[in-house]
Amino acid sequence: MTVPEKLAALRAAMEEKGVDGVYVPSADPHMSEYLPEHWRSRAWLSGFTGSAGTLCVTKDKAALWTDGRYFIQAGRQLAGSGIELMRMAQPGVPTVEHWLAETLPQGGTLAADGFCVSAAMVKTLRGAFEEKGICLRDEDFITPLWAQEGRPAVPATPAWMLTKEQAGLSAREKLAALREKLAAQKAGAMLVTRLDSVAWLLNLRADDIAYNPFALAYCLVEENTARLFINAARVPADVQAALKAQGVELCGYEEARSALAAMKGPVAVLYEPAGTSWAMLRALEENPAVLLKEGEDPVQALKGVKNETEIAHMKHAHRKDGAAMVRFEMELRRRMAAGEGWTELQASE
Repeated sequence: MTVPEKLAALRAAMEEKGVDGVYVPSADPHMSEYLPEHWRSRAWLSGFTGSAGTLCVTKDKAALWTDGRYFIQAGRQLAGSGIELMRMAQPGVPTVEHWLAETLPQGGTLAADGFCVSAAMVKTLRGAFEEKGICLRDEDFITPLWAQEGRPAVPATPAWMLTKEQAGLSAREKLAALREKLAAQKAGAMLVTRLDSVAWLLNLRADDIAYNPFALAYCLVEENTARLFINAARVPADVQAALKAQGVELCGYEEARSALAAMKGPVAVLYEPAGTSWAMLRALEENPAVLLKEGEDPVQALKGVKNETEIAHMKHAHRKDGAAMVRFEMELRRRMAAGEGWTELQASE
């Protein structure tokens, strides 16, 4: 389908479901900066392939917001699509929430996939919509449309673990440190949602995202238990055994939301609005045993303080990187001296 055909199909589905607009961010269920192909919904629907952007579609309008890195690219890729380019931070350009508040009708409905919009953004949208009584609906309009064209599968590359000798600390030690941070905030549990946080916390690695050694997973940490929600088929038996030895139970990736809904309490659960999806927050909100505590992800600060082993690895990586840079500069100078013209793209390649 062409982009106009996709928009027409989306609007037909919106009409059928009684929705006035659809919000399509650049996000996956973990609010990642870099996305697996499976979750590049905004790029598939709009035709704009830049890494950052937000698409909003109403019954008669469509607009896409992106930053200055992509103004030229977006202008070219959106030409003839029926999507208006919103150049972020430029004079006279409204924010996403203000445009939606003005464009959607009084008492209208905006739909978004609850797994791909952050709790923080939902709060922002609700604040902008309050005056006009616009409501938000958690509904995925993209999956049924994209399935017709063969949507890329959810990545499931083989997972592996770093040893304590490689990481400096074991997963058990890192879990203990996280529990101390939670206790200091009078919280008894936390769903670790960010992929880099899960990777550091459990010394777990995979190749689900290009240039990012992460596995698609959540980790629910409670006072005495830790559950890793991941596609177990991609976790070798020795890794499963190693995780169990560190006090980590394996559960299916799709079971994370129901696990939050089934938590016993009373229990105070810490969550980070920017890193937690609306779907996961709703599961916690709807559980009467849960007392929600909003705050930062403690793992981000814990992994920011490098241990001696990590520092040694970083120094080693910098030596390798420095040698590679010198070799590159030598080759560049050699080619320039030979009269070859190099573009920035050729040099990058």
